Amino acid sequence: MEFKDRSSYDDIFYSGGDKNRPNSRLDKKARNLIVVVIVLVLVLFLAVVLIWFFNFSSFADKPKTELPTVKIVDVIEEEEIKGTSEVGDPKIDAKEAITVIETPQPRREVSELEFGSNWYIEHTVSKDQTLESISELYAITRETLLSVNAIKNISSVKEGSVLKIPKQNGQLYTVVVGDSLSTISNRFNPNLGWKNLQQINALSSEVIYPGQKIFIPSAQVEDDGSFASFDRFVKPAEGRITGLYGQTVVYGQSENVVTLKGIWIEGASQSPIFASGSGNVEEIGNDVKGSGNYVVLKHDYGYKTTYAHLDRIDVKIGDEIKKGQQIGIMGQSGNIGKRALYFSIEQEGVALNPANFF
Repeated sequence: MEFKDRSSYDDIFYSGGDKNRPNSRLDKKARNLIVVVIVLVLVLFLAVVLIWFFNFSSFADKPKTELPTVKIVDVIEEEEIKGTSEVGDPKIDAKEAITVIETPQPRREVSELEFGSNWYIEHTVSKDQTLESISELYAITRETLLSVNAIKNISSVKEGSVLKIPKQNGQLYTVVVGDSLSTISNRFNPNLGWKNLQQINALSSEVIYPGQKIFIPSAQVEDDGSFASFDRFVKPAEGRITGLYGQTVVYGQSENVVTLKGIWIEGASQSPIFASGSGNVEEIGNDVKGSGNYVVLKHDYGYKTTYAHLDRIDVKIGDEIKKGQQIGIMGQSGNIGKRALYFSIEQEGVALNPANFF
């Protein structure tokens, strides 16, 4: 038998009579087309999902824009309403979003019947009240309240405190030796007259005595500075106050019994002495048998402060001094007999209690 090559068998096996014979080229194109279609479908699907997410889902998640809240406030400073308030986009002027209603502090009108024969009524401090708000409530100056109530520390005015509220602005004066109603009225309020001063204080006679408290109405507080701000002066030295204004003492190494018109502050050796207020050095001296080394400062509104028994003086006459500036060193010069500063405040020649100022 004659053998045929292998190719002839192949030709017989794949004869043209079999119509189901796969076409490799067509199958490859079909597969590619299917892949392309699937990719396009996926791209379209992702595009639809992204469009929905950004345009519908994010909108639903956004916080609702609220209309601007109208605020009713007592007082708003000009600087606080110059800016803008962002409510969505564009920005809205803060003035359009805020209604400002100014509510003035109500004042307490006190009738003459409430005062009776007294020059004052009593006020019990309630919660959230301050010296300033009480001052506005009764139309009385802060300085008047400080004086008539002998307030040494403003922070001591708290809920439950009882304050004296006078009919008008003025000060509470402590009578000293040599005073009379006439000299007091002429010194502080010449237009008042001693008789009116007697009636205001409900005094049975014109006779007064040292240590007695007299209320003196102010002539014109704003103009003459009689009751200048009580924070004008500060304590001039660190140390313990051992001598009080108005206290009767044997002064130092002398045998003289005197009534202090200032205070004693005992301190450490070489501790600094500071100017209690701003002013000018008016006088410097050395009274060996009395005040020792001393300095007198002159301040506005007729005030003067004296610093005595210094160990050293660091200023000279005519110097302009600022409050808190060192003017000397604590000592025991003169007849004090101990290391202490004698400090006094006066106005127009009248001694005042330093405790009322700091």
